[in-house]
Amino acid sequence: MNEAAVVITAANYAVVMNPRRASSARSSPDCAGVLTAAERLALHESIDAGQWLRHLQRALQARDRRTQVALRPVDPHAAPAPCAARHLPVRDAHGEKLGALAIMHPDATARRALAALLRPLLPDLAQRLRLEHLLAQASLADLLVDLAHVLLYEDNLEVMLTGIVAYLRERFGLCLATLILREHEDDWTLRAAAGNSHLFELVPGTPWPADRGLTGKALRQQRTLYVPDVRVEPEYVPGNGLTLAELLIPIKHGGAVLGLLNLESPSADSFGAAVREVLDVLADQIGGVLRMRLVQEQLSEANRTAQSLARELARVNARLARSNRSLDRLSHTDALTGAENRRGFNRALRAAWQHARDTARPLALLLIDIDHFKAYNDRYGHPAGDACLARVVDVLRHTLRGTDSLFARYGGEEFTVTLPGADAEVALRVADRLRLAVRDAHIEHAGSALGGITLSVGAASLVPQPRQSPRQLVELADRALYRAKRGGRDRACLQPAEAPPDSGAQANGSRKTMVSSRSAPVATKARGHSASSSTARK
Repeated sequence: MNEAAVVITAANYAVVMNPRRASSARSSPDCAGVLTAAERLALHESIDAGQWLRHLQRALQARDRRTQVALRPVDPHAAPAPCAARHLPVRDAHGEKLGALAIMHPDATARRALAALLRPLLPDLAQRLRLEHLLAQASLADLLVDLAHVLLYEDNLEVMLTGIVAYLRERFGLCLATLILREHEDDWTLRAAAGNSHLFELVPGTPWPADRGLTGKALRQQRTLYVPDVRVEPEYVPGNGLTLAELLIPIKHGGAVLGLLNLESPSADSFGAAVREVLDVLADQIGGVLRMRLVQEQLSEANRTAQSLARELARVNARLARSNRSLDRLSHTDALTGAENRRGFNRALRAAWQHARDTARPLALLLIDIDHFKAYNDRYGHPAGDACLARVVDVLRHTLRGTDSLFARYGGEEFTVTLPGADAEVALRVADRLRLAVRDAHIEHAGSALGGITLSVGAASLVPQPRQSPRQLVELADRALYRAKRGGRDRACLQPAEAPPDSGAQANGSRKTMVSSRSAPVATKARGHSASSSTARK
């Protein structure tokens, strides 16, 4: 194919859109020359990465039907891409690779031109992929929490194993899920099953042919075996007519194989890399629990081995304790922003309060609220609202870098910053620096009078006294935040520790430490500061 016959090039795309721009398109490709304003708006308003790709595919094929685009996952087990494809890596703001945009066209020159034209769109795609990744991580964390509860608190082994396979089948939409255990050296028994098989009788307690098919292969290799397409696997023995992908995970403890978890799905999408990693952790936990149960049985049969078995129990308990600590960390983290969540904030505030009281040093707290955020969600949609929250958090974290502080998501669009050792003056200065940093980020918000995202910040600082509690510091910061919003928003206000609320505020009540509703306290004056201390007005 000669140059005149190439359809998808930077210059030819520019001619399609505007013949007068052909010469400039040859020298500097610009994606704006390929996509119309309506097409760019459709990409911007896409809910997720899948819809974004469909809009892009439709726009490109309107110009040349030979053009195709696809998202390639970061997964060594993924199917290979066609030879006539060019890949653009998709990375987040930290450089982590989230996937690759595959551009497919029979002509190499056209692929190179399309790559130059589509590269400026990759940050938009990366943002959507990162949000989907965070949501998937939160979902998998929930899975571990649910199953860890079954592992730790279910005494009946049969009920525990049946509950695990039934949960996995329901959670991932599987055709079949089975769990077999080694009874003796070469004897294996089906202990739990969920789903249907036209080849095997799925009755718990019956012998299982562990030397056949993919089960035998996984047990011989003693490692996780993932087959994304069983149709091309010569050792596959059909058990369910709907099965396309199969995942087999040996259940091991101390290097010995105790059992095998076999999961069959009608779609390879059920077993992404992150899912396989979590299921490996689950298999390790099952192995630990199974080994603990076996140890308990042996203790009841032979008291002479009690000492060695006690050491084994200690190792199992230590492993379970590490798993619980990992789950505890997940339970204190906000999935969307990666910041400490409300539970993590409460725990950290109690610890900081105790330290400040023991050392007689001040402790400051900032309550931060994004102005008019409900209007932002109503106008741009909740996916855009989530992206806005993530952007604000990045700005706040960057501004707080190098300070002794704890940042947390308090709930919804509210955040907190705990500042050990900071007096009122320092707290107000940090509050205003955060407010200005977000305003200077120029995050668009057409529903705001300033046209951008702004913050209202309430600040408070005190030296904890023996009869005081952290709740009083939160209430002080909450009063300051209320005054900042009542005073016009986009401002930081300080509530002096010496100023008690008047009778009107007491009548209306104030928000407690664990409650997110806000009352209307009245501001008063204190030494050295006006109760309406605001370093900048809207």
